[in-house]
Amino acid sequence: MRKFFMIGATAIVAGMLSGCGHNVIHYGDGIGFDASLSPEDYTLGLNLRYGKILSAVTRDNVEITMTGKADASGTTEAKTSNSGSTTVGTDGSLTVKIGRQINGASVDLVKAGADPEKVIESLTKGDETAGQTETK
Repeated sequence: MRKFFMIGATAIVAGMLSGCGHNVIHYGDGIGFDASLSPEDYTLGLNLRYGKILSAVTRDNVEITMTGKADASGTTEAKTSNSGSTTVGTDGSLTVKIGRQINGASVDLVKAGADPEKVIESLTKGDETAGQTETK
């Protein structure tokens, strides 16, 4: 049983430590709790938030647009103390446009003597809409 636990823990740690240079985008809406540790002076940071939050770690040639709108209106009638209505609405959009991003293979081709314009042309041929994402 202990061996299975160690294998599972090793797999989880290996998955968490491995990464790549691609784009990481995280969007949250609602209540959230964040904890952090500053490596410079080892201070602990705690943050309780309510609302929209966007965290993006991107490579070159990325365009991110986030719009948000919140409306709140409440009406109560003076005749009775129990009657009333409240309307709360939120609206917004998140648009992420990821353009052509050069990888190591393209750099190696140029270093080997290939024409940089032809490498870019071959990468972008038929790829005008790839990488565009819109979320509402």
